[in-house]
Amino acid sequence: MGSDEGLFKWSDANTADLIIWRISNSGLFTGRRNAAIKAFELYVKEKELEGKVTPAWVRKKWENLKQKYKDLKSLNMVGGDTGITTWKWYAIMDNALSSEITLNSFVTPVHMSSSAQDAPPTKQRKANDWVMALREMDRLHEERERRAAEREDERDRRAAAREDERDRRAAEREAERDRRAAEREAERERQALEREERRERDMFAREERWEKEMLAREERQEREYREGEERREKEAAAREEKLFKILETFLSNK
Repeated sequence: MGSDEGLFKWSDANTADLIIWRISNSGLFTGRRNAAIKAFELYVKEKELEGKVTPAWVRKKWENLKQKYKDLKSLNMVGGDTGITTWKWYAIMDNALSSEITLNSFVTPVHMSSSAQDAPPTKQRKANDWVMALREMDRLHEERERRAAEREDERDRRAAAREDERDRRAAEREAERDRRAAEREAERERQALEREERRERDMFAREERWEKEMLAREERQEREYREGEERREKEAAAREEKLFKILETFLSNK
């Protein structure tokens, strides 16, 4: 999106603000080379979006809005207008791009003096009404943001008060825990001493059992080794005797 590592999220409010700004500053878009990108550079700077989105990305966003509007308008002209009722930006883009919006389309009418109404021609008067409507939308958007900021401040204040109360209660609980801990300390030390003595007795008993088991194992292994040696010697002697008998039989038959 051209945003700062994805931390900035472009919202519907940003989209509405972009449309308002683009139409209000149509004079910047002269058609000359680089005029559009310079205008969007000004937009990014004015809206304090530097480091969040790039002018090229904002330009692409506007071009996408305009292209989608044109596509839907073309479908509408041939009777396929299903997307018009579902795309939230169609009405404002239609009025913006066709210069047919009136102040009544979005906000309460702004009353002008008779002299101010009579002075400009019809087209200029519609353009002025369009700018005034957009500015009113912008003002309402800022008012919503101000109220949202006030609500956020109030939530922060209540959260801070809750945090202070939690800290006070936590301090009381900690003091109570310390008191109970002090009362139990002597009992814990006594029990710990008993456990230590019991562990030492158990350890000595295990050592003694281990030594006895090791001695018995060594004696058993030694006995099994001697028995195995004796068995192997007997088996070897039996094989030798058998071989001698076979040899004697062979020699006696020659």
